[in-house]
Amino acid sequence: MSTFAAMVRPSLARIGAPGDGYATDRDPYWGSGFFIAPGWLLTCAHVVGRGGAAVCRGESAMSVTWQERSAADGWADRTGTGTAVLVAPRPDAGEASRDRWPFPDLALVRVTGADDVRCLWLGDREAGPRTPVGLYGWSVQTGELGIRHGDGELAGSDAQALLLAGSLPVGGLSGGPVLDLRHGSVIGVIKGRRPEEGVAVPVTALYELLDSPHGGRIVREVLRAHDLHHLRRLDESTGAAAPASFTPAASAYPDWASFQAELPGHAPEFTGITAELRTRLHGHLAQLPPPTGAGDVVHLVEDVKEQVRGERLRSLVLRNVRTWREGAGLLYGLRTLEPGGGGTLVDLDAVLLYAAKVTRKIASERAGEAEPGRLGAVADWIAGQAAGHPNWAVGEAIRALLEGDAGGQAGSPPMTPTTPVTPTRPAMLPTPPMPTTSGASLLTTVPAPAPVVPAPLPAPATSRTDVLVKVGAAMYDGRYPWSVQLIYDGQDVTPVAADDRGVRAEELVRALRDPLTRALSQGDHGEHLAAIEVFLPRKLFDLPVDEWQLLPEQPGGTERRADHADCPDRADHAAHETYADYDDDDDDFVDERAIPLGMRRTVVVRDVRRNALPPSPEWRRRWNGVQGGPLAAGTLHGRPPGAGHHGGVRPGTRLPFYRALTALGDACVPVYCGPVGSGEGLAAMKDALMAGHPVVLWRRDRHDPEDCGVFHRQAAELLAAARQAGGLHGPLRDLRIRLADPESARADGLRGKIAVLFDPPDRPPYGAEAMRPPPFAAPGG
Repeated sequence: MSTFAAMVRPSLARIGAPGDGYATDRDPYWGSGFFIAPGWLLTCAHVVGRGGAAVCRGESAMSVTWQERSAADGWADRTGTGTAVLVAPRPDAGEASRDRWPFPDLALVRVTGADDVRCLWLGDREAGPRTPVGLYGWSVQTGELGIRHGDGELAGSDAQALLLAGSLPVGGLSGGPVLDLRHGSVIGVIKGRRPEEGVAVPVTALYELLDSPHGGRIVREVLRAHDLHHLRRLDESTGAAAPASFTPAASAYPDWASFQAELPGHAPEFTGITAELRTRLHGHLAQLPPPTGAGDVVHLVEDVKEQVRGERLRSLVLRNVRTWREGAGLLYGLRTLEPGGGGTLVDLDAVLLYAAKVTRKIASERAGEAEPGRLGAVADWIAGQAAGHPNWAVGEAIRALLEGDAGGQAGSPPMTPTTPVTPTRPAMLPTPPMPTTSGASLLTTVPAPAPVVPAPLPAPATSRTDVLVKVGAAMYDGRYPWSVQLIYDGQDVTPVAADDRGVRAEELVRALRDPLTRALSQGDHGEHLAAIEVFLPRKLFDLPVDEWQLLPEQPGGTERRADHADCPDRADHAAHETYADYDDDDDDFVDERAIPLGMRRTVVVRDVRRNALPPSPEWRRRWNGVQGGPLAAGTLHGRPPGAGHHGGVRPGTRLPFYRALTALGDACVPVYCGPVGSGEGLAAMKDALMAGHPVVLWRRDRHDPEDCGVFHRQAAELLAAARQAGGLHGPLRDLRIRLADPESARADGLRGKIAVLFDPPDRPPYGAEAMRPPPFAAPGG
């Protein structure tokens, strides 16, 4: 047996029914699995499913057997009782034994008596094609139950699956690990085989389960235990003092960090990032409060890239990362941007700076959630790494972060000595020092300052990322093409998803739900909630995007009632029975996705055709007017506010409302008491766009004509409270929240489903920006 296989062997397990054990001549077994944290086994859901629905629900146990070294270099079996804690997807009643099991096809099993077991190292990035891999598991392919090991390579991917070439999986290997032989990390879980290729589930699918309301807590617990386990093993092997929270445990095996250090994928003299440094980094990050969403991680990663490379990438790279360790993985192999595609490796600089930024973020925003003393311990370790770093600028930037020195946050000179750094964003206000229990600074060990320190550059402003939804003009079959994008700092665009074939208007809410969820998870970071700008054809201006919810479909494919009316042709459907209908079986769980979008974040309509053209002088002039304020209310149809609206326009009339709309002042906002997707409202909105109006308010639901006077007074109060265009969003959200409760709305005299056109002419054309993903030296572990 190879050294590699011998290292993997004590982590492998075979799974079967509890009882008399695994007498190989008579007892079948279900499949394989492997330990990723003390007492936690990862396998395939279909392996657990062989035990039936009760096993999948955790109501019946399974037998888990693994091996440990015995005398004379032999191996002895150990057996524990396993309970399925998370099965994804969980089968419906009676379906546990089905032949085809959909992705992600993963299960986490809690095993009693396995608290001192050896665990494999999980990769935090996807591996690329042609990666050499090892396949491990238990098998009876030869007629005798035993460990099977084969070498192969990744041949590619197919939807959610990794494709394997070379040595292919056989029966019984399902649930076993696929290891990257260069880095010693698990990159997949064996799922099965096709006639000419093997199939595996990427281990990164485990991170996706962090989004599950109930499974997310379990996965986070397991990942934390995984990183702390490897840090503890490393401390034991090196003799380092373990933190007080660790429980010492002797091991008969060398730690994975020491083993990985000898593999070809870990070349510290080339990358600067040793297996030991990575293990300690992940162990420290695991003890900090987790990120609140993907946006927290990706924005720190992009800020670090900008600082160490001296140039901001033109757009975010869409990464749905959910843990601090995944963020660090995106920086392994990072190079500077230099002509010709080369560049100097700066991944060590980036990783240390990233760790310091994470620590600062936690200390300044969520210090009360951290374990006592933990922030100081993490800061001490980072400072120690920075103190010995050959690039003094890295140490100065990290020191400034840990000490809460806003003036040095962007530091100092560039992290790369060959690339000049110039400020790309305006300076932000000074940030207060991070709170600690022992003083104003988290840093207890401060590296000696360099003798000469150039004047620091201005600190970068806090970046913001918002979401753009674009719905194109209807095609010949009545379908609307759509796209979802992220816009970074109001300039650079990253695509998220698109459908050029399109869907019908009533299907837009379902089609856009998942892309919107992914985009918002990237855009939300810190205290910033991403705004949603919806570019629509004028006929869809009444689309109730502000009432959409992000919760997925209910079991059986039914939609919440909010979705029944999400077509402008059904704008009067039961008054959009939206806000009162978020039934939640778990009263202890709060899911913000159940809140209509417009009650939680800024949601505005923009005109898709006008934004495809250069801004007109009238558009620019009126935008400057509403920006300066104070805002005043006019009418979209040119008649007195209480006159209501008409069903249509006289035939043959051209620009019937243009004269009245051009006469309004530049800070005047047209208001309309009715929908604008057809009839008079459609014609008046067209004239308002022609006259250059960037802000319009209207009521998009059907109503009694006598309500119009109340609605116009309500709109005038809203504009007076906002004063300027930039102040409109807060009062608008507040009004939508007040309108959500019918009783309080009636008591306050509030009326209508209010929509807003908020269409500034001050941004570059969307979708034409060059994409430039960051170059990497090699896939990381």
